[in-house]
Amino acid sequence: MSPTRAHTSGDINIGGMERSVVAIAGPSSSLTIPGIVVSQIVRVMARTNPVIRINVDDRSDFDSELFRAPSLAAALHDDAELNVVTYDAPRQPGVRTEAFEWWVSTHVNNAVAFVWPGIDSAWVRQFVAAAKKAGATSTVVCASVPRATTSNVTRLAEFIKDADQVLVGRESDAYELRQQLGSDGPHIETHVALQFRRSMPQPAVHKITAFLPKDNMEALSSLLSAFDAIPEAWIDRYRLDVLMRFTGDEAPLLVAGSYHAECINLIGDDISSVLLGEVVANSSALIIADPGFDSRAFSIAVDCGLPVVVVASADLPGVGGGYVGALLADLDRPVSVYVAVIHALRLSDLQFPRPEEWQALVGVIAG
Repeated sequence: MSPTRAHTSGDINIGGMERSVVAIAGPSSSLTIPGIVVSQIVRVMARTNPVIRINVDDRSDFDSELFRAPSLAAALHDDAELNVVTYDAPRQPGVRTEAFEWWVSTHVNNAVAFVWPGIDSAWVRQFVAAAKKAGATSTVVCASVPRATTSNVTRLAEFIKDADQVLVGRESDAYELRQQLGSDGPHIETHVALQFRRSMPQPAVHKITAFLPKDNMEALSSLLSAFDAIPEAWIDRYRLDVLMRFTGDEAPLLVAGSYHAECINLIGDDISSVLLGEVVANSSALIIADPGFDSRAFSIAVDCGLPVVVVASADLPGVGGGYVGALLADLDRPVSVYVAVIHALRLSDLQFPRPEEWQALVGVIAG
């Protein structure tokens, strides 16, 4: 089977088009932040251009913020995406080069490679070469992430040196690449959508803030069961604030009877918008049960770029589209809530972009 026939899904009609197609290559798994980010870029780009998505995955490399809790943004996405055709890049370098040259044809106007430091990016050089051979503009989009070292960034220089432009998240990363590539290298800019590093270091004690519907004892019981599953050797590093209006004594008694009760604070009073903003901003991660489309807590969390666990009891919530920092958990399964919370805390050193920032990034890529 030739590379052009080895696509996995989707269809586009490129007949008669003159360089209107955008080819986007990068990680694909909806279980990784890099894969979800690529999906958001593809989704926004496909609103205005036919898109060829090329999945480039290294199954042996797990240094990519892998988590087992499903992404809310991915769950809200309809896989029957219009205007996109998807290919899986071969893992053998020689065959992959041939495949890139098949897919990045004369119909392609922009060829975009997404890079996440820590994941093997040697394929980018082949992809850029294919774009150059086809006469397409090549852009390398590189996330700036917390644990990336200067060597991680500068090591990319040999793979991206022939690209037309490079977009990164931090000016310090842009400076290092400019030093490596010199004046003859690609044009290098920064973009806020690629800034995944938090400006402040994470505290030693993780503060988890949960928002539950009024008098929803089932939600409270499920949450407490999930929190009690945290090993005793770890619990000194966690604190849980539960914001839930309640009547009677049932909620306080549930909290008092939990195994880690000394680490839980139940708040039943209404709080002002100002105080709500402070509570959210000072949290490491949020848990929101069945948020409405106008959820203030979710909106503030998105503005702060925080990881959010959305606990759903039935249908998918009306929030979360385009936000890569939200995970989905099942209200009826405490183990699901526990897994999502633990993985949200693993992601708490990341600053997640607002959904509208993907549109701005695509605007820069498209020029």
